[in-house]
Amino acid sequence: MKKVLSVVLAVMMLALIAVPSFAATVTTAGTTDVIVKTSTAKEDGTSGENYSIEIPADTVIPWGTEATDVSYTVEAHLARNKGVKVVVAGTGEMKTTDGAYSLAYALEGADDFLATSPVVYDEATDSGVKQDLKVKIDSVNWKKAVVEEYSDTLTYTVSVEAI
Repeated sequence: MKKVLSVVLAVMMLALIAVPSFAATVTTAGTTDVIVKTSTAKEDGTSGENYSIEIPADTVIPWGTEATDVSYTVEAHLARNKGVKVVVAGTGEMKTTDGAYSLAYALEGADDFLATSPVVYDEATDSGVKQDLKVKIDSVNWKKAVVEEYSDTLTYTVSVEAI
């Protein structure tokens, strides 16, 4: 059984070496044109279109802080007339675990982003483009708040839209 398996594996390895190549042969003087083109698929067959949105992990806001960064980074490589869209939403009110108290906040910045181009990429940083976004809690709201832990969920919704 081992010998049969060894022979089968050897034949498969030889078959992998025999990759066909296509070439043109020029037999007369003159010029010859060849076409060089790209494919929209990667070598593994998956689509060349892709995007990534890097969002912050759970964020802790120190007591009394009026502006906390919750920015995200967008990188996209899409087909013509497509753009990545990111919408960030929360309730606008953080609550205590039991819901007895609340603390109002607002999102300020890129809470509704739509790329104006199929490609969103920063050559200088060799990465995506940062979209500035902050959670703003007014000083008056801090002064009226009972000292407890408050929380809310920010939802980052991503889609590909026609542009």
